[in-house]
Amino acid sequence: MRWLHLVLASALLGVPVPQGSPVAAKLSAEMDRVRIELAAAPDSERVSPAARLDRARVALTAARPLLALYLMEMPWTAARSWTFVKASNRVTSADAFARKWAAVGEPRPVRPPAGAARRPALLDAFAAAADARGPITYQASRLYGEDAGLDGGLYYLGESQAEMQFAGFVRALGWTAAGAAPPLRSIAAEIAAFDVEMTTAYETMDRANHSTYIVASAALKQARTLEEQRQFGGALFEYLLSRYLFAPLRGPAARDATAESIAAARATLDASLDNSIAGLFLDLAGEGLVSDIAAQHRGAAAAVEDVIPAYLRAIAPPSLTTAAGPRAQVTITLVRWPFT
Repeated sequence: MRWLHLVLASALLGVPVPQGSPVAAKLSAEMDRVRIELAAAPDSERVSPAARLDRARVALTAARPLLALYLMEMPWTAARSWTFVKASNRVTSADAFARKWAAVGEPRPVRPPAGAARRPALLDAFAAAADARGPITYQASRLYGEDAGLDGGLYYLGESQAEMQFAGFVRALGWTAAGAAPPLRSIAAEIAAFDVEMTTAYETMDRANHSTYIVASAALKQARTLEEQRQFGGALFEYLLSRYLFAPLRGPAARDATAESIAAARATLDASLDNSIAGLFLDLAGEGLVSDIAAQHRGAAAAVEDVIPAYLRAIAPPSLTTAAGPRAQVTITLVRWPFT
C-alpha cells in the first residue's frame, strides 16, 4: 500500500519516476560519480557537500527524486569546481589567473534541441537558475581572485562553468513532465512585497539570525533576477525557496506538520497540472517530519502553512486589487558573493 501511495503522490505532482526507472538510475549513478569526484576537494571542504549528497541518496531511496536532484546540485557543482582548481595548479600568479579567466570566458547556456519533450517545471526552474548564476559567478570570480587569493578565484571560476554544466545535466535527464504546464506568470508584486517583509524583519533581528536571513535574501535576490529575465518558473521556485528558508525567523509554527497535513496540502493541488515546483516543498516537508534538525522540522510546517498557499496564489490570475508593493528602501550589503 505504501508503494501505491508513493506512485499516486508522484503522479499528482507531475513527476512519475518510480524506483528502477532510467531517470532514477541516472540520478543514482551520478551520485556515485560525484562522490568519487569530491576527492579533489580539500578535507575541510568535503564534509558539507558529502553530507548533502548523503541526504540526496536518502531522498532517492525514499522515492523523492525531486528532492534528490535539488540536494545533489551543491555537491555536484562543488565537485566540478574543485576538479577545476586541481587541474589549474599551474596558475600561480595574478597574471596567470587573469589569462586563465580570459581564456575560459563567460559561460553560455546550452539549450536543449528543438522538439525535446517537456520537462517537469521544477527541472526547467533548476536549469534557469543555474544559467543565471553562471555569468554572475564568472564576473565575480575575477575580483574574488584579486582580493581573496588565487584558490578562491579559481574555485568560483570553476563554479561558473559548473553551473552551466549542471543545467545541461538536468535538461539531459530525459525526465518527461506529466500533466499540463502550470500557468506561470510574473510575480514581481509578490517578490517586492516579501522583500519589504524581510527587510523590515532585519531591522530588529538578533545578530544570531543574520546567517539565516542572508541565505533567504540571496534566494529572493535570484528570484528577482529571474523575474527580470522573464524566467517565471525559476523566479517562482526561488521566491518559494526564500519563503521556506525565512520561516524560522517568523517564530514558531502555528502547528507542526504531520503526514495528514502534508497530504491535505497535496490535495489542494490541481491533479491535471505539473505541480513539480510545489512537489519539491512537499518532499522537504516529508523529510522534515523525521528530521532532528530544527530548521528542517520548522521548514516542514512552513511548506504546509505558507509555501503551498503562496504557490497556489502565484499560479492563479493576479488580483485586480493587488499592486506591486514598494521595494525595500534600505539596501543591505551583507556578503560580497552573489546568491551565497
